[in-house]
Amino acid sequence: MKSSLRVISALFLLPGLLFAHAGGRDIRGTIVKIEKDSVVVKRVDGVRETVRLASTTTYRVGDAEGTWADMRAGSRVVVHIAHDGKAIAVHLPARK
Repeated sequence: MKSSLRVISALFLLPGLLFAHAGGRDIRGTIVKIEKDSVVVKRVDGVRETVRLASTTTYRVGDAEGTWADMRAGSRVVVHIAHDGKAIAVHLPARK
């Protein structure tokens, strides 16, 4: 009984987990370069990756809402990327 309950629970939870962040991926690292429509991030593995920004990209600074102008070269960042390669959300550390 417990086994079947776990399977049923997993079936209900799995779609939500798969579609979190539009089913894309996250990258973590440091901002190297900022352009009007993209940002270059040096990932934690040392690889530089250019991420395209969209008009729908959201920005967070700590727990507060942010804007494109809050990005700074050298800032730590987590970028949520959709399947199309564009940033869904950019998360920056809280302001000091």
